[in-house]
Amino acid sequence: MRILALTACLAAGLVTFAGTAGAQTPRALPTLAPAPSDALTEALETGELTEAEYALERARSLFQLVRVRREFGAVARPGPRDATLILRDLAARTRELSGAERAVAERILARPTDNRSVPIGTRYTVASEFTCGADICVHWVESTADGVALTDTTPANGVWDWIDTVRATWENAWSEEIDTIGYREPLDDSSSNQTDGPAGGNKHKLDVYVADLGDDAVFGFCTSDDPNANVPTIYSVSAYCVVDNDYSASQYGIDHTAQEFLEVTSAHEFNHASQFSYDWLDDYWLLEGTATNMEETVYPDVNDNVTFLELWSPLSRPGSPLDRGGTGDSEYGSWIFWRFLQETIAGDDPGIVREIWERADAAFPGVSADDYSLLAVKNELTDRGLVFRDVFAQFGTANRLLDYSDAATAGYPLPPRTAAYGVGPGNPVIRWRSWTINHLATRFFSFTPGSASPTDGRLRVEVRLPEHGARATVIVLYTDDSVEIRQLNQGASGYARWGSPFGRGDVKRVEVVLSNGSTRTASCWTFPGPPSYSCLGRSLDDGRVFKLRAQLVP
Repeated sequence: MRILALTACLAAGLVTFAGTAGAQTPRALPTLAPAPSDALTEALETGELTEAEYALERARSLFQLVRVRREFGAVARPGPRDATLILRDLAARTRELSGAERAVAERILARPTDNRSVPIGTRYTVASEFTCGADICVHWVESTADGVALTDTTPANGVWDWIDTVRATWENAWSEEIDTIGYREPLDDSSSNQTDGPAGGNKHKLDVYVADLGDDAVFGFCTSDDPNANVPTIYSVSAYCVVDNDYSASQYGIDHTAQEFLEVTSAHEFNHASQFSYDWLDDYWLLEGTATNMEETVYPDVNDNVTFLELWSPLSRPGSPLDRGGTGDSEYGSWIFWRFLQETIAGDDPGIVREIWERADAAFPGVSADDYSLLAVKNELTDRGLVFRDVFAQFGTANRLLDYSDAATAGYPLPPRTAAYGVGPGNPVIRWRSWTINHLATRFFSFTPGSASPTDGRLRVEVRLPEHGARATVIVLYTDDSVEIRQLNQGASGYARWGSPFGRGDVKRVEVVLSNGSTRTASCWTFPGPPSYSCLGRSLDDGRVFKLRAQLVP
């Protein structure tokens, strides 16, 4: 996410899809984290609060909601998984605050052990302890509300069981994500406000703090107190992270065990700590989608991330652009795209997502590829000999068929159809129908043989597709549960047709997948949303018209 080397396409008056690997230039800050419409959003919209002041109050509402409501009125409680992005908003905008407001921001971003100020939120009010492994230091206290449970057994090493569990879980995340998949290690915090010694741990290891987050309805978070976060041209920063002290059922519910909540939270948040070493200000759908996919990669049996498929994802809302972020948790639901790349395109190799992050890397000016999110995906697929629009069409087909390794056992939702038609001798023709589809979105249609249809009939499917990324795919579902998939080859005018099998008794139905795989983006860094899209830009191909008709052929 940087100012790109955008090349004017003078003949069309458009902007080409290009990135640079040059020296970084200050650019627009990312869209503010998603939040319900409330008193704070109203204050931002009316100019009562600047973006930086809004980020401060929204971050304060994570830990001091009653106080913020007292000052502003009806302020919504932040989502339980939104703390990392809310705190990122604040850390990136602290430089725009001054005086007392900056001091409050620094207190919110301070570590629980920070002895220079009194932290707001995760604050240890008694002496803390820590234990370190090869790469992780875990910090805790044994009294106050943040204390770990003292009813467990104390092993021979003198460390409480929950602390041992936290350290082992984070060390496992490190092993899986860094050692096995090959992500970059989180930056050490030698430039941060961390201190070595009994309170601080070790500047060259990732610090994880254990605190009671349940009362604030927060699962966990990573943030940064790196002074470089205030430098407009630096996009990689160190991190520290916080998890709950017990994930008790009374605070988090019974959908999963305390261990399972810890596991998926750790896999997700640790991935954020690694992302911060590449580009901590990248697009929402890349940051949250890949971190959510990491839950599935490291702990595939927990399935907490399936919730996002139901809320807002390419499965539940296929007509919504894949790269949409900033409202409705759509950035979390995009994890299914990264799962598709990992399972189908790369043959169960999670390294494809890491390689996309390496293309989005902004840590080394003049050396890093520094692509923005969608460009990084497009370039990675190109280097693999693939065309993005074809891969996106394949993604839509996989979604309609729920062609994922654990879709049946985990209960993935089936994408809805835009329209369904019965076709037979009494209704042999479905005349031309027009539908609009936005960029990186899909529509599904189905045709079912009527009871009087011939046993050897065929269905002629015809489409007219717009330019730039449009694709049509036909899926034939047979009564013996076999499937035939045909991606239609359109001519220069976008017209294509195919005579699909449609015999009654042999074919259950024929489905048509229309996809808009356009990656053309205009005016990067000028549309902060919400919602926001790749590079804070706007697609040149939203609302494109697709035409479809079908006819029974005896």
